[in-house]
This record gives sequence, C-alpha cells and structure tokens, in this order.
Amino acid sequence: MNIILLEDDQAQAELLKSWLAEAGHQCEHAATGEEFLTRLDRSDFDLLVLDWELPDTTGVEVLRIIRSTINWHVPILFVTQRDAEDDIVEALSSGADDYMIKRASKAEFLARVNALSRRLGSAELEAEFGQYRFNLENKTVSMDEEDVRLTAREFEVAHYLFQRSGRLVSREQLLRDVWRVTGVNTRTVDVHVSRVRKRLAISPENGFRIKTVYQHGYRLEAVEREADAAAG
Repeated sequence: MNIILLEDDQAQAELLKSWLAEAGHQCEHAATGEEFLTRLDRSDFDLLVLDWELPDTTGVEVLRIIRSTINWHVPILFVTQRDAEDDIVEALSSGADDYMIKRASKAEFLARVNALSRRLGSAELEAEFGQYRFNLENKTVSMDEEDVRLTAREFEVAHYLFQRSGRLVSREQLLRDVWRVTGVNTRTVDVHVSRVRKRLAISPENGFRIKTVYQHGYRLEAVEREADAAAG
C-alpha cells in the first residue's frame, strides 16, 4: 500500500516508516497538518496514519477536514499517546477507522494496517459510476447498458481512474498499480488513457471528464451532464 504518516516526532516517524517498509509498504511522512493536507491533495494514498498532537493543529481537525472535503473514503488509522475514552470516541466519531495507543508493538501496528488493507481490498463484484458499470468478475464495462469493448489493460486503467474519481493519479502510480512495474516510459500510460477516454466516450456530455495535470498525471472528474443540466 501507499501510505502517508502525519507525525511531528521524527524518531517515532522513522520507526513506523521502517516497520511499514519491512512489510512491503511505501510510506511518506509529513510533520505538520498543513504539509500533510498539501501532499494529500497532490498524491494518491491507500491509508492515512495520523498523530493527534501537532505543532500547527490537531490530528482530529485534520481528520475532519479530510472527511468533509474529500469525496473518497480512504482508511484512517490514529496512532497517538492519548488514551482517554473521550478522545477515542471523538476520533472514531469524526471518521477514523481505527485507533491505536502509542508504544504498541510492531506486530500490533502491522496487524491493524493489514486489517485496514483487507477492508480496502474487499471490492464488490460490480461497481457503478453514473452511466458506467464495471463487472469486476468478468472484466467488462457497459455504458448506458451497452457493452464497450476494452482490452484487459484498458479495463484496469479505466476502473482505476473511476475508483479514484476526483483524485490526482500520477503516471507512476498507474505503472506501479496497474502494470506493476516502475521505471518504464510513461508514454505507455498516456496511450492507454487516451484509448479509455475515446472508447468510453468520457466527456462532460456523458458526466465525466479526464483532466490532464501537467507534469503530474490525470484526474477523472464527475461533471453535470448537459442533458441533466438542461432538464433542471
């Protein structure tokens, strides 16, 4: 998984990062709430790990901002020294998926991370985004109930973008998560995204658009269909 850690204690951050790296995860680190939210806006992460006490804000405030402004549900794990019942209830009520008291063991920490990973990977056999329906078992997609022919790789690219609607997806992420390689010419990604856009007729008229973000990657965005806007 691609994980970002919000922790102002450098020694604690290095410890958690080393545990995650040993378990095969990639982890970035931010020491302030502002830096964390900036990175979150620019990159795609599978899991967020938050501390409570921060130099510029609190982890709970960061959590509330995430849950109120971001249109995707990423799992969030709190790792903090605060062990009062009221604090735990506040964090979970504000949208945290799990809460862990610091000084826990490496085994417990990784067990909680893995549990959230399994929850993230438990996808339904079908996924629907507006007029697009993805059958994850048969690897097929339909638009307005009409089947659209895609190659296996095009299907994976399309589903990856729709799953992350509203989020910036880098070319490197697509290579890592769809092609499962790194260091390959990203022109391959551009060609496949272009084919997906054309074959699925992705456009504002059909409720979505793919925005190219210069030097970063792509963002699939939901937009109001023109026919719906006219009817309204």
